[in-house]
Amino acid sequence: MRLSGVLILVVLLAMAVVVYLQSRDVEATRDAVTVIATQLKEEGVDATAFDRARATEVIAVLEGLVADPGSIPDHVEDLKTIASIAAGWAAGAPSPSPELHASVAIRKAAAELRSHGVTPSDRKLDTASYELRRARHALSSEVSSEVDGSSAPSGLVTEGVRDRLHNLEAAQKERALELEEELGP
Repeated sequence: MRLSGVLILVVLLAMAVVVYLQSRDVEATRDAVTVIATQLKEEGVDATAFDRARATEVIAVLEGLVADPGSIPDHVEDLKTIASIAAGWAAGAPSPSPELHASVAIRKAAAELRSHGVTPSDRKLDTASYELRRARHALSSEVSSEVDGSSAPSGLVTEGVRDRLHNLEAAQKERALELEEELGP
């Protein structure tokens, strides 16, 4: 009886050590992902503070363009400006955060609308509309976190990495659109 009790105690201690070591491994992995998310920033973009009121206005403007796609070619410069503003917001936002999520979604929506201006497509309008819904949702979750008093960024660290990667993807799409616009139809 004593021997089996001692064996059970040894097994329990071994399991406790394993769980402890695995939790430290998870913490180290999370810290490494946080560093990666912080370093995945677009070069040459100055970080600016996120302006919630302006973001809401920008979303409304973009939604207006989605509703009137025929006017998109007349607003290419506005879309470039919006993308530039959103890029600055993304560069200044912590990872993960509602600000980063909204900034990236706004930037992607602006790129989709610019792309629609070059090559019209209902799919691009649908994608822009989807991104704008994501941006509005991120802004509403930001308000929720302000109301409940939590100051910690919402979401997983991996969401921050995903948003940073989407931001870099949007920057690449903007460069491709510049070439398409220069070449013309």
